[in-house]
Order: sequence, then structure tokens, then C-alpha cells
Amino acid sequence: MLTIEQLKKLNELDMLIYNYINENKEKALNMKIKDLADEIHVSNSSIIRFCKKVGCNGYSEFKIKYKIFMQDNKNNINSIISEDIEGMFDFFNRVDNEKLFNNIKKFANIIHGCDKVIFLGVGTSGILAQYGARFFTNIGKFSIAISDPFYPVPKDFYGNAVVIGLSVSGETIETINQINKFKEEKCKILSITNRKDCTLNKIADESLTYYMPYEKVNEYYNITTQVPVIYFLELLAKQVYNCCQNEDLNEYC
Repeated sequence: MLTIEQLKKLNELDMLIYNYINENKEKALNMKIKDLADEIHVSNSSIIRFCKKVGCNGYSEFKIKYKIFMQDNKNNINSIISEDIEGMFDFFNRVDNEKLFNNIKKFANIIHGCDKVIFLGVGTSGILAQYGARFFTNIGKFSIAISDPFYPVPKDFYGNAVVIGLSVSGETIETINQINKFKEEKCKILSITNRKDCTLNKIADESLTYYMPYEKVNEYYNITTQVPVIYFLELLAKQVYNCCQNEDLNEYC
């Protein structure tokens, strides 16, 4: 329920109150402030100060907000995840067109002309970055994946590199910050996202977008299908391989 900023404001006594409530939710939220204070061995005013630090006027308001938070979590846990595959069929119907193929060729042309490929992503996108790097390396294109947003990259590594940023939302701060560092070093930037109008695509030289329905569980966990990303990565790798195998680049690219 609490944000990182709110947690930073809490002192040792506040954390004692917070931990007790967190570990005894049902019991604590049905207690009066005096009973809670006696149970934790703190004063009523200590609990009120705690509530104000987390954005509530008093314990009554805190209890209401916490109950709403618990109910929302319960609803998320009990929600049914769609098993409809119509969206997937729709995606593969949409990608069977000349405009997308021309976009793929642009990507492949840029990648072919660079010495190294750097895949960036965090979370699930970080795992896909590793998959992309391995797949491209398999076809003979030197590639690495960076899934740690704080991973230091030596200055001499930037030379003639293309960076492929992966992000469902295209708004992942850590990925955007890393991409900006590579852009400052004159690297080519490519992106694969779920929506066209996003920050990552605005930074990128070229972008691919797959437009699949967003899906989340337990409020925070994104389970939007990543099958389109794998499709794009494999298609790109094969296109780059064909470019490498043919002396006349324009025949394939």
C-alpha cells in the first residue's frame, strides 16, 4: 500500500506500527486506535503521526484506505485471465503486409551495417533481450543483452553499435535512461514496443509495434503476451542472416 517515498519517511517507531498492521491485517483493522496502541505498546499520538506520514488524517481514514487496498488485491487475485487467442490470430493477420515487411528490412539493414547488437530490457523484456542476443549470435551476428538497468558499459564499447530496446509500455524509465546514454554516443536506436505513441519510440530511429491487449494480474504484474516480440526477433535475425549471405545487400534488404 505504501510508496517508496512514504516508507522513507518512517522512523523505527513507525515501522513497528506498520509491521504489526501488515502482519495482523484483519485484527488490526477491526481495532480502535486505543486498543491498537495498547497492543503495540505505543501512544495514540504515535499512531496518528504514522497515519499522517502515509497520507491519512487519522487512523479511521487509514483503515478505510487499507481495506480498499486489500479488497482490490483480492479482486485482482481472483480475476480470471483471458484465454482468448483471437488477439494472436489478429496479430498474425496484421503482420502479413508489405508495410511491415519494409519496416523489417529497414531494421535488418541497420543491424547488418553495425559491428555489434545490444539488446536492452528489464523484467520480462530483459529475458527476451537475452533470447534475442542468443538468437542473433546463433546466426553469426555478435550480440549481447543488458537486463540490469545499472550495468556499466565501457566507453570503447559504443563504437558502431545498434541498440534494440524492448519494452511493453515503451515508458520503462530504466530502459529509457540507458537508451539515452547510448544515443548520446551516436549509436543507432531501434525499439520494439506494444504501442506506437510512447517515449521509447520517440527516441528510436526506427520502431516496431505489435498492438496486443494489455493484461495485468495482482495490480503490478504485466502478462501481456510476448509472442509477437519473439516473432519480430526471429524474423529480424533471419533477414539479417540473408543480408550477410548475399553480396548484393539490396536483393534482400
